[in-house]
Formats: sequence, structure tokens, C-alpha cells
Amino acid sequence: MKTLSLFSALIFSLFASLTPVNSGLQEGSLVTDFLTNTKSLETADITRPIVRFRELAADAAEKQSELTKDNIQELLSEAKSFKHLVIVTGNHTIVKVTDLENCRQSGSWGTCMPYGEGYISRQGSLEFQQDYLNNIIGIPGSQSRTAYLFN
Repeated sequence: MKTLSLFSALIFSLFASLTPVNSGLQEGSLVTDFLTNTKSLETADITRPIVRFRELAADAAEKQSELTKDNIQELLSEAKSFKHLVIVTGNHTIVKVTDLENCRQSGSWGTCMPYGEGYISRQGSLEFQQDYLNNIIGIPGSQSRTAYLFN
């Protein structure tokens, strides 16, 4: 019995040493790293990082809310009491608000939209964006937009 346990432990450690080590961003720190440094998403060795961020943020965020034209003013006001606001549009766009005070009036959203930075996924590659929120997340419509608030 002792030999079998020793053999099992040896086989387990052999397979563990053969498992490739991920040299890029680890999935577990995807949310934290993005909040700290938006461009960390570029080094993420994760398939569909925007989708994975959304999944992880659902558990990690202090609050999450569907973003609509009707609630955006209230949400932006509430965001002032949080450290980070991230908005994900569908499976293709992620933006972190970097300056709530630097905003530009948006006719389609009916409020002053803050400045942010993030990514739009186009044809499998991430394109970095820095602009006012409405220019990154688009106009209000049927697309799903989720806001995540973090401290």
C-alpha cells in the first residue's frame, strides 16, 4: 500500500511539472490587474478576455447594474463613491472610467459622459481606446451594457 501511495505521488508530481506555466496574466488576477492597469489586458493569455472579465467581475464587484439611458445619470453619480467603474458592452467592449469629472455632453445618452480607456474586440484582436465613454460604448440601444463598481 505504501508503494502504491508513493508511486501515485510520483506520477502526480511528474504531470504537475509538465503542465505549462502561463507566462502572461493569470486568470485569477484579471479583474484586479485591469483595475490597476487597463493595458494589462494586452498581456492576458486568456481566450476572450472581455467575456472572462465579465464572468469574474460578477463575483468581484461591489455592485453591478445594467446600464441604460434611464439610469446612467444616477449610476455615474453613485460611481463617485467607488474607486472604479467598468462598463462592458456585449462580448466585445470593455472600458474603465478614468476621470468622472472630465466629461462631455452626449445627446444620445442625455448626460455628460466621463473619460475612460479600454478595448474593443474586432476580429479577435483587442484595439485600445481612450475617449469619452459614449464614443467607446456606443449609443443607447438593445445591446447589453453592464456597469461594475469596485472599491
